[in-house]
Amino acid sequence: MKRMCEMISIHFLINHADVDIFDAVAKGYLSELEKTWRDNDIDALNSSSETLLHVAAANGHLTIMEYLISKGAKTDVKDRKGRTPLHRAAEKGHGDAVKVLLRHGAYMYSLDMEGKTPLHLAAQNNHGHIVKMILKEEARSYRNKHNFLHMAALKDESSLAKTLLKAGASTEGKDERGQTALSYAVSQGSENTAKVLLEAGASVDSNMAERAFNSNHPSIFKILLEYSKDLPSDIMESALFRAVQKNLHGIVAALIDRGVDINACNEIQYTPLLLACGTGKAESAEVLIKKGASFGIKTPASDTALHLAVQAGAASLTNLLLHKGMGINLRNQADETPLHVAALHNQGALVGLLVNAGAQINAVTQELVTPLHIASQRGNTDVAQQLLHHKADVNVKDKQSKSPLHFAAERGDKTTVEILLNANADPNAQDKEKKTPLHTAAVRGHLSIVKVLLAKKGRFGAKDMDGCTPMHYAAIKGNTEIVKILLTSGKNKNIDDRNIWRKTALHISAEHGHSDLINLLLSHGAAINALDSSKDTPLHCACKGAAKRDCSALPSAQPRVPALGCMCELIQLTPQLDLNKGEKQGSKELKSTGCPEGNTLSAWFMLILVLLSELTGDQRASPCKLTSVGLLYSRFTRPRANKSYQEAWYKPTRGVLCAQNFADTTMLFSGRYYVLH
Repeated sequence: MKRMCEMISIHFLINHADVDIFDAVAKGYLSELEKTWRDNDIDALNSSSETLLHVAAANGHLTIMEYLISKGAKTDVKDRKGRTPLHRAAEKGHGDAVKVLLRHGAYMYSLDMEGKTPLHLAAQNNHGHIVKMILKEEARSYRNKHNFLHMAALKDESSLAKTLLKAGASTEGKDERGQTALSYAVSQGSENTAKVLLEAGASVDSNMAERAFNSNHPSIFKILLEYSKDLPSDIMESALFRAVQKNLHGIVAALIDRGVDINACNEIQYTPLLLACGTGKAESAEVLIKKGASFGIKTPASDTALHLAVQAGAASLTNLLLHKGMGINLRNQADETPLHVAALHNQGALVGLLVNAGAQINAVTQELVTPLHIASQRGNTDVAQQLLHHKADVNVKDKQSKSPLHFAAERGDKTTVEILLNANADPNAQDKEKKTPLHTAAVRGHLSIVKVLLAKKGRFGAKDMDGCTPMHYAAIKGNTEIVKILLTSGKNKNIDDRNIWRKTALHISAEHGHSDLINLLLSHGAAINALDSSKDTPLHCACKGAAKRDCSALPSAQPRVPALGCMCELIQLTPQLDLNKGEKQGSKELKSTGCPEGNTLSAWFMLILVLLSELTGDQRASPCKLTSVGLLYSRFTRPRANKSYQEAWYKPTRGVLCAQNFADTTMLFSGRYYVLH
């Protein structure tokens, strides 16, 4: 380590012989310096890491400075404190030395270890002439650059700002961004410097008010307001809305006292009071009310200040408005009272306050919707409980004759459903379509709601305008669990209930291809040969449903094979299946499909098989198809069918299914054979 230090001293530190050089420079002995000069002396450092130029500048020896610079001395080398020769000259007040250094390109904005420039040191030591000199050079060489007054504003150095202004710095000087020192003071929240600049006559930029709020320094705006007497009205109004938004009630009061329109509207047509209520700013709202803000102005949606305060959940503000006489049952564009709004936005804590102030608990909109309807529909349990506590009508109906329980059941909100039922809601209330809450729960597939309603004596066999029971709707969705619960509740009595088209749940399950549900219904004794109003059995429905679905898949060539599985179930599971029952011969519907006249159910099945094979582009039928056709063939007992007719459809010896005997051979892929394996 010692050896390393010795090596460093050769190049950077002075030895005992060099002491005379620094002494000569400090005393201004140029001739002595010239006599003892060596080439490496230009890089010599003393114990403070100062160069010879530092020492010459600190002592103001101009000729030695010029000599050293001519020998290659650098003007921006820093000593141990981070100071350049210009720092030392400015600190000591040597004006001519400062001039020499500036003339040779010394950087005036260089910062020492304390973040100070040469100008800082000059001002700190009351060297006003140095300050003026540097400012003059700045104005000459650094026009439209970041200047010292800007730096003072950024760091809130108000005393430096005063010195600079006294020395002639302009308050209107702009940097490369076009910003003045006051702009920086506002952005940085430099209150003291802002006051100094404003007192010196700095002009207020039109964007400064906005900048003060954006920078979260609203106190600066108060200073701007105090010192500036000519802020444009639009800036003042904008500031008022910003002050309300940030709940700066002191600034709100100051702006109103300066004459800003208290009922001015912003871009969304809100007044300051409406904005305060909508954002729950109680203190600002109180100031506005005391200053005379109008209660009669509404939003474009006709919401009053009370509607907005309730929506924001501002209890103290709501209470203030009520005490000031705001109308409790005023309505907005949607015909809603503040109590409706409380229900809509789940403000349960305000329900009691509004009701006790005279709000109508069962107030209805044009659609006859009450607050309890809204709370139930939105799942706002707390509001529903509060409304029921204040005696809201639990069975009230809207324009569609829906009760709150209908909405809760539709949403699947078990908690709200239980609250309503415990408050004596009618589980069998019917809407305009005669649907009960149980219908609604079944349509939506809410198993837990179905269980709760059945436990409260909901009628499992209730029929709507179409004669459909909850089981019919569960069958459409293929919801096996709900059907199972309904069968258990009704002890299978309603298994064959029919709608106005005389369809049972089995018809519907077959038509929609729900094989698991078909199994469940058949295992519970569903009538497999029941006829609907079109004389169709469930198997007819399975075939027709499959045909419709598979034909709809033609463009995408994606056959829906599961329908065949449903037919297998219907054929295989029930010995009593009559393949020839129903379906009138020569029906118009059959003709439209391309099946031969006099066709029975087997023709429907064959048609589906051909269509499925055509869709797959494969001449070989799948095992599922083979099983289905085999079952059907083995059970085919059409009285008028003879051997040749049967073999035209399925020839076991040849193992092929032929489509050439269809009546409309043009439509049904004439002459093709589909091998069954």
